Amino acid sequence: MDVRKSLTDAGYITVGLGVMGYQQAQARGRQLHDRVQATGDCVAGRARALQDRAASRGRSLDTRAREARERAEGTVTQTVSRVQDIASELTTRVEPVVVHVQATVGELPERVASAIEPVAARVRERFTSAA
Repeated sequence: MDVRKSLTDAGYITVGLGVMGYQQAQARGRQLHDRVQATGDCVAGRARALQDRAASRGRSLDTRAREARERAEGTVTQTVSRVQDIASELTTRVEPVVVHVQATVGELPERVASAIEPVAARVRERFTSAA
């Protein structure tokens, strides 16, 4: 009978240890589930924070880009206006000079011919007298 009682006790101990192991596995499973849940919540929170930061930076970049474009457009408009003013002033100043130069160049052949005529006459005289 001793063996029978020992086997029965061993069976009860085994079942008890199995139940305790199962309970401990359930507790650890719950702990692991809670940690995974907490980690998921943390990751989701950080992802939302990053999305918010990225969105605000994106808006900030859009705002900066818009401001830079507006400044560039203003600078280009001013530059074009200044170039047009300079071109107008240059035309006003250069046009009379061009007209004067054209008139002077137009008179040049007459002046050259009248200046060369006495020299040409002397050259003719010398060549005709030498012949």
